[in-house]
Amino acid sequence: MLAILNYIVIGTGILLACWGLFHQLIVGGAVSMLGNPDEKEARIVIMAWVAQGAFMTFCGLLPFIFFVLYGMEHPAYLTATLLAGLAMSILAAHVMVVGFATLVRPVQIGAALEAIFGLLVIIKSLLVTFLLG
Repeated sequence: MLAILNYIVIGTGILLACWGLFHQLIVGGAVSMLGNPDEKEARIVIMAWVAQGAFMTFCGLLPFIFFVLYGMEHPAYLTATLLAGLAMSILAAHVMVVGFATLVRPVQIGAALEAIFGLLVIIKSLLVTFLLG
């Protein structure tokens, strides 16, 4: 059961990484939604969208990379997945606090993926800690 949960976490992480790449690609649309922003506003939005997309991609790929390098039961894999899950949970909570209902659909989907990934990783980490630890 734990192996299946690990594969689900890795699959969800890869999906999150792909969404992060997509998030970076649609940055032009995000800027155009502002209407006619001045140059400083446009740069800030571009920076924020690209940074969030890159962070989603990084945290999504981290479990897969550590799985390939170390395997499922290595402490480095467990630590990396837990930190990535906690980071995505915090980012999802931030998006919820900022105003989930008022955000555009791609940001809402990204926040949902972040929350799902974070929740899965935290559940997996608790199972590993209390069942195997």
